[in-house]
Amino acid sequence: MSIPAALSPMSDRPRWISRCLLPALVAALLSACQTTPPPAPAPYTGPVLPIQQAERGVEIFLPSAALFESGKSALNATQSGPYLDRIAHLVTTKSDKAIALEGHADNTGSAEINQKLSDERAAEIGKALVARGVPQQRIRTAGFASRRPVASNTTEEGRRLNRRVEVVLLEEKVENITKGEPAGAFASAWDQLKALIDQGLVKPVEK
Repeated sequence: MSIPAALSPMSDRPRWISRCLLPALVAALLSACQTTPPPAPAPYTGPVLPIQQAERGVEIFLPSAALFESGKSALNATQSGPYLDRIAHLVTTKSDKAIALEGHADNTGSAEINQKLSDERAAEIGKALVARGVPQQRIRTAGFASRRPVASNTTEEGRRLNRRVEVVLLEEKVENITKGEPAGAFASAWDQLKALIDQGLVKPVEK
């Protein structure tokens, strides 16, 4: 004997499923639409590092004014820390290449004094990086006095740029260093120099 479709318990199942599941599905979809998006990352507040790609590798420029007392090779404990922490983090997490630390000076003072100062400043940066976990065997230091200016020494701003220490990651690529880093953490060294020249604050190196 067959049960009439109207009396069969199976006949109400599709409607029962719709009544139970449809509200839950709608609620889930609405909840997904109303999910709060993740907060935007906090703006970068660390030191901005001028960087450029060169044939020999990646060059990062550290201004002497932020690292050293005027005319001295002792590190400025207050201002140098963030720069050195940042460099140590980059060279230990983004690269395993050899590191050249090169001290430079403007042409103020004697060649002997500038040579001694640029040698000592490069060496001090090396010691500070080793203290922050950079392997000593990766580092070599050299001083070039005023022999490799990036700008003419005829203006104060040019002399300021020439007083620097360069961190060179030999045979490295810029994209390996900057990948995944926050926006605003780096600046194009060339663009910065060009902007200063365009503003008349710096003159190109005399040939």
